[in-house]
Amino acid sequence: MEALVALVLSSIVMILVSTTFVVQSGYYASQHQSVGAHDNARAATDLMASEIRSVMEGGVLVAGARTLTVRAPFVLGAVCARAGSALPMDVQSDGGKAALDTTEVAGFAVRDPVTAGWSYYNVPWATLRITGGVPASNCADNGADTTGARSDFYRLRNLETYHTSGVAEGGVFMLFRQTTFRIDDSVLEPGSLALFRQPYGGQAVEFATGMDTTARFGYRTGGATYADTVFAGSLDDIDVVSITADARKRAPTGGRDDVTFGWTVNVALRNVR
Repeated sequence: MEALVALVLSSIVMILVSTTFVVQSGYYASQHQSVGAHDNARAATDLMASEIRSVMEGGVLVAGARTLTVRAPFVLGAVCARAGSALPMDVQSDGGKAALDTTEVAGFAVRDPVTAGWSYYNVPWATLRITGGVPASNCADNGADTTGARSDFYRLRNLETYHTSGVAEGGVFMLFRQTTFRIDDSVLEPGSLALFRQPYGGQAVEFATGMDTTARFGYRTGGATYADTVFAGSLDDIDVVSITADARKRAPTGGRDDVTFGWTVNVALRNVR
């Protein structure tokens, strides 16, 4: 009888311990999945926001529910010396050429001094770059302050080959990257969606996985409402991009429900006006 009672009590203790272990294990797995969902959503919005926030007027090329293409500035600079049409121009921008990831330079844009609008030209870096010369000295002769910043001055060519109306000394230019963000079927996590980033002329790279079917882009063109598509005639009116990066992780072992995380960020395009 004593052995029977001890066996029953031991069984009860074992059941209680096992139940506690299963509950704790399920809770840990659920928390782990939840953290993964949070990280996926935040990674998507952080990278996109940092890149599209500085988009200038005319910089939005495609605005769809799951595709967004923008031209965002690497640097803004000024022409401080020139030698004539299609010849080298001495320019200045913070950090000079060393501050550029030249593999992602998609082209240049020139600012109209009257309308303040931008004219964009997709031109590879190899066509624009030029070495040699004394750009800092030439710019100093025109009144530029080169003290302690000579590396900020460098040479570009072919600007007037494309911008035929001319780029005067003192004219403002931009070197930009062109990037397409796309929400599509994940390669790394089949069965879910992912956010892809594709530089101009490059390959699409999946950098945020595990996105839910509700993931999308939205666009405000004034007022308080957002549209999931903006057509060509109204692209310049976009002042805020909404990124809905809802994440979904499959149910952890022993769990019944998927882990979801709703996440939306509204990014104001500060330079479109």
